[in-house]
Amino acid sequence: MTQLTDEQLANIAHDYYLSKLNIADISQKYSLSRYLITKALDDAQDKGIVKINIYQNTKRDEKLERKFLQLFDLKDVFILRNLDTKNQDNEAMVTFAAEQLQNYLKSAKVVGLTWGTLIRDIINNFNEENHEDLTFVQLLGQAVNSSKRKNPLIQDAAEKFNAKCLTLPAPLYAIHPTLIKEIQKEPFYQHIKNYYKKIDLLFASVGTLQSVESSQFFMKYYENKLFANNDKNKIAGMIFGRPFDINGNFMNQIEPHICGISLDDIMKTPIRFVIVKNRFKEDALLGALRSGVITHLITNSGIAERVLQKNKANS
Repeated sequence: MTQLTDEQLANIAHDYYLSKLNIADISQKYSLSRYLITKALDDAQDKGIVKINIYQNTKRDEKLERKFLQLFDLKDVFILRNLDTKNQDNEAMVTFAAEQLQNYLKSAKVVGLTWGTLIRDIINNFNEENHEDLTFVQLLGQAVNSSKRKNPLIQDAAEKFNAKCLTLPAPLYAIHPTLIKEIQKEPFYQHIKNYYKKIDLLFASVGTLQSVESSQFFMKYYENKLFANNDKNKIAGMIFGRPFDINGNFMNQIEPHICGISLDDIMKTPIRFVIVKNRFKEDALLGALRSGVITHLITNSGIAERVLQKNKANS
């Protein structure tokens, strides 16, 4: 049986889904049977060459939004109603977040971002635009991981808008605080630091200590030293590399070990978008909301309800 390459599958899928050619025309074009063309379209989906998304009009829960605005002093909040399945919720969240952020990016000059699968998914859902006067800035050094991706997120974001980007070629954490002080003297750091003070908008998600502890390298070489003076059981979440408790108090002992934007510069940024779609992060989201680090929030109604229950129980 004829074995088609991924490029041939992509060409056939392009003709069918985008050029709107029918099966008979494509069969004639490639001198393949209609059966093989149909099989090629199925194979293209199985291999992830073609991804089909069915758009559902996203509905917001205005009652919950009003509660969050009142309780947590947010500038804006978007709470999406839960759909039938978790996958639908996730797709709706990513699509909606990408649309909202892209609207805000139109009036921005300097945008800061961090990392994470959710942030990558949002960037991948941006529509390509020409925004040459926009600069994306990496907020923190790079965590040690085994990623094989060619480009960091900051470059992927910049390519979507034909924009500029500034990377931070440094580690996220350093055990010895003297190293961070020396890095901050370097010209590359002084250059990016000037941009930190001019950021119009930043976007991130919240993490948990468990996600950090999934790195064996971190656990072996950094965990005990960085958290030696902290009760890990009190850590509700992580944001911008910084742990905080359920009451929104940042554990400042780690601050001298972080390479990147200062907490002061973060709090001075006028628009601080946080997106949360993981239903097990209600503690992390509640702590982040109480810290005041969030000005704009996107989440869904299921997570929002759990945050309100947790807030009431911990008041």
